[in-house]
Amino acid sequence: MQPWIRDKLDRIDELFPAARLAASRERLTRLWRGEPPLDRQPFVFYPFTLDYYDDVLPQEARLRAILDEIIFRGRLDDDFIPAFFPGCRQSTIPNMFGAAEIVSGRDYSSAKLLNRVEDIAALPVPSLAPGTVAHEWLEMARYVRDETEGRLPIHVADMQGPPDVCGKLWGYEDFLACAYEDPDAFRSLIGKVADAFILLWERQRELAGDLFVGTHLFGWSWVPPGTGASLSSDSFVMVSGDFYRRFFQPCFEAMAARLGGLTVHSCGDFSSVIPPLSRTPGVRAINAGQMSVEAVLEAGVDPKTLLLVNVPVTEAADTFSLIRRHSLRVDMTIVLGVSGVRPAAWGAKEWDLALRENKRMLELAAKCVNGES
Repeated sequence: MQPWIRDKLDRIDELFPAARLAASRERLTRLWRGEPPLDRQPFVFYPFTLDYYDDVLPQEARLRAILDEIIFRGRLDDDFIPAFFPGCRQSTIPNMFGAAEIVSGRDYSSAKLLNRVEDIAALPVPSLAPGTVAHEWLEMARYVRDETEGRLPIHVADMQGPPDVCGKLWGYEDFLACAYEDPDAFRSLIGKVADAFILLWERQRELAGDLFVGTHLFGWSWVPPGTGASLSSDSFVMVSGDFYRRFFQPCFEAMAARLGGLTVHSCGDFSSVIPPLSRTPGVRAINAGQMSVEAVLEAGVDPKTLLLVNVPVTEAADTFSLIRRHSLRVDMTIVLGVSGVRPAAWGAKEWDLALRENKRMLELAAKCVNGES
């Protein structure tokens, strides 16, 4: 182990003692299992010094940035559990089929591979070979596992879900139209992509072993073992609830059965899909990236579904109250007004605000489970 890694890990152990981590794991485990809370509603704060999804870095730089973020936030008292999150590249699965990665600034997309229905049958077997983005993710996980000597859990990478991968391989318009024009071809394509997703998911799980954290929703959130897989499906904003039921749900059910359940993300307002999605067998949780708890509730979510949401600190009190009134299960990320700045911009004023808000969040979280308004 390199000295700089050992020093940072030692500092993390000081900031996050075993008793604190055990309590946070217990709170989150109970939440995921639908059991009575331990002492308060669990919550974590949004990252402060690193854009977990858009900052694409080489493996050593990524490890350093993650360790520094963990140390930076160590003064706050939430349910954050230190772990390494590899990042997000939307080219990951398209590239497994041979699609070239296209990089524009911090956007990692991919070239189209499909131009007509007949091209689906010609798709190659998905590859994890050297030179692929998937292989880079595996090498990054191997590097972190070895360099930290097993002292830091490792999240799965965010590699997008089958509908969005299909949209990148072919274009969303042609992919969605194919569902009506040639349902068999549609099912063949989404099935091939689902198999590629599962292949890479399982390989990451095997490589990390007991260190594996099976979620990228969010990259700073912990989930107990046995909760299944997480996937993103931003294309929900393009389809109706009926389209989801007819064409996406069979794929999601099959994936959930093979992976032990699903947590599904979408950005934007996907209200029409929320009712059938939350009632899909095997879907355990929904991550509404840009919807409030109230909006998801009004959309008709199954109240038994676990929700993963970002909540501005100014709306936290109302959200805690909503959770209490409706007996909701919510894994909450609190977004402080001082989030998104680099450490150099922080001083006594910023820390004073963060610590005061931290104290207020702890009080609200305790009241939420003790029956207080």
